[in-house]
Amino acid sequence: MEYGIIQPPKHLTDYVRFYWFVEGNLPYVHHAFAYPCPEFIFCYKGHFKYGMEHRKDTTLTSGIFGQTATFSRVTLNNDNFGIFGIFLYPHAFPQLFRLPASELSDHYAAMNAVLGKDGEILEDKMILASNNAQRAKIVSNFLEARLKNVRTEYSPISSAITTIVNAYHTSSIQTLADTNFLSLRQFERRFKELSGFRPKSFLRIMRFNSVLTKDFQDKSLTEIGVESGYYDQSHFIHDFQKFSGISPKEYFKRKSLAAAGRGTVEFT
Repeated sequence: MEYGIIQPPKHLTDYVRFYWFVEGNLPYVHHAFAYPCPEFIFCYKGHFKYGMEHRKDTTLTSGIFGQTATFSRVTLNNDNFGIFGIFLYPHAFPQLFRLPASELSDHYAAMNAVLGKDGEILEDKMILASNNAQRAKIVSNFLEARLKNVRTEYSPISSAITTIVNAYHTSSIQTLADTNFLSLRQFERRFKELSGFRPKSFLRIMRFNSVLTKDFQDKSLTEIGVESGYYDQSHFIHDFQKFSGISPKEYFKRKSLAAAGRGTVEFT
């Protein structure tokens, strides 16, 4: 299996974390965990199934995965696949497309259902592209054309969201509101519009995700939970199971199959 990351042009880095692609020839199941960032996904080779937290699987085509507070799975049954993804910051959709992020939360949609004819044209170009470098250029041009939609008055909260995504830290919601010179109610409303979640829920998901990126070798679940900001082991286990569908004990036991902090992969 080949996995690669392509960095976006500098003028898009406020909205795009990175582009990624994966190609291979082995059937697999990707158990995806809750995550606060949306993605464009283009399946240019292979046939996939997609299901979200105990729901029946459906055929996965290229589309938009909103930020999510639950877990899901992507299953590949044949032996030849290729996927290209655009990993966005939560505020990318409201800023570039004037679409509230909350409309995408825990939701998967076909490209044209959200972006209309433009999304249809983009999907065709991405599927027909000859390589992933070309795909990165196509989607960069597509996103660059939407920079004219950016609202500068939202930039301070967007920057706060970016900081939390890149390096989670415990934050007081009131402090964040004060920093942005907004009342608590105003801040929570605008934060949800830009991130898809209320601040408390967003920080909770980010705290869970921060656990997946740290090295906790030879530490107990209690130690891991406390170091990650949980009240106790019970609190840690509860949140971990809610956002991943598995226990932390099971996850850390199978860490060799971790999928870059986004869940686990099982080859079949």
